[in-house]
Amino acid sequence: MLKSGGAWLAAAGAFATGANAVVRGVNLGGWLVLEPWWVSRIARHNGMTPSIFNVSGTSYDSEWALCNGLGKQKCLSTLQNHWSTFYTRDDIKQIQAAGLNSIRIPLGYWAVDLLDFEPYVSGQYQYLSQAVQWAKEFDLTVMIDIHGAPGSQNGWEETGIVGGIEFPLNQSNTDRTLNVLKNLTEEFTKEMYGGAVTNIELMNEPIFELAKLQTFYTAGAEVVSVANSSGINTTFHDAFYNPPNWKNYDPLNMNSGSNGKYLTLDTHQFWAFPPLDTLSVPEILGRICAFGLELKQLDTGILPTIVGEWSLSTGHTANSTTDSGQDRDKRTWFRELFEAQNAAYTPNGPGQASIGWYFWSWKTEYDIDAWSYRKGVEQGYIPSNISDPSTYAYPITTDNTGCIDGSFKWQAPEIAQASSSATSSAGSKPTSTGTATSGSASAASTTASGAANVSPASGVSAALVIALAYLVCSL
Repeated sequence: MLKSGGAWLAAAGAFATGANAVVRGVNLGGWLVLEPWWVSRIARHNGMTPSIFNVSGTSYDSEWALCNGLGKQKCLSTLQNHWSTFYTRDDIKQIQAAGLNSIRIPLGYWAVDLLDFEPYVSGQYQYLSQAVQWAKEFDLTVMIDIHGAPGSQNGWEETGIVGGIEFPLNQSNTDRTLNVLKNLTEEFTKEMYGGAVTNIELMNEPIFELAKLQTFYTAGAEVVSVANSSGINTTFHDAFYNPPNWKNYDPLNMNSGSNGKYLTLDTHQFWAFPPLDTLSVPEILGRICAFGLELKQLDTGILPTIVGEWSLSTGHTANSTTDSGQDRDKRTWFRELFEAQNAAYTPNGPGQASIGWYFWSWKTEYDIDAWSYRKGVEQGYIPSNISDPSTYAYPITTDNTGCIDGSFKWQAPEIAQASSSATSSAGSKPTSTGTATSGSASAASTTASGAANVSPASGVSAALVIALAYLVCSL
């Protein structure tokens, strides 16, 4: 079994301590579930794995469309090559070397439950199994995330198919998903995996009626709980509502601590999509700090919360293109943005709702700078060892907010230095002039004195507006 600190998902009142208690992880995005990220939808990004979706002059918008167009035999050979090469043991080794302690693996339902009429191909399961065993080898924990459900839970391509939201329209979709959850839970509680899988996420980013969603969540949590005796926890996505909207939601009383299995919340924080892509630098940093304050409050009834997806992409001019990250101003901004989010999403004491984060993603096909953790480490705008605070550039404020001190200035080195020092700087703190940056200091003071003024509304979160924008762009 992994050391006890690896069982990181505990109820807020029983928050674990130790080096592995706080999640600092990355998503293995674009691997077992493909994501083209069409330019027509997100113009500043080229996508996770775009080349797979362009075959002999024909472009496909989803994994369903790709396999339907290629036919099962050709699609299977194409994807087997991708599965066997896009993530390897060396990636997992690099993830551990970067000081990270967990991976989140998106998976489509069709890897487990595939019907004859569906054009998808299966074969992902063996690679999932191998990845979990690699995680065990390098002492990483794993969250398995149902990224695509039958019928699609949001109509976006990362669910496997673009179009309508048909999951809630047919009970068989629920039944099939529950079967997938049962299968995964039973498999990854086996002794061969050594307890590496600590969590299964019921469904990624659903957008449909809340009452139906909560009914599914209750059934899914029960399936995961009943199907295992080794403490695999259940995670559910907030469906683009703020974490406070899920206060005290625990229909099975899982967080009583009586059986060592817990219910935890996943929320996603992105600044790249309308309307948040128009925010200024101080506004972005202020909202990040305010959200962090929300998660650091004690005894609020907010469930243990993981920020399961976030990136460095914004609408700010410093990173509004797909450049390689070699611009000095861009790398300077990325470092501040990364450390602001790391501080906000990381707990700084026991009893808090926050339990850590997963960056999206470890890499992309072309290592898009704002979305590639690996690229950030190589270029020096992400700390070389996230588990070692001495590698951080920005100090934390002394007012107990847990936010970075935005008055402290750090400037990225010239690219030649950044490239050569990416691995050698692990034991030293980046240098700083100590001069206040334009805007950042005011953001820090704003969040310290008036966080409520910059935090999202208490009802449906700003992320829901993003979700609606996605739907409009998909039409």
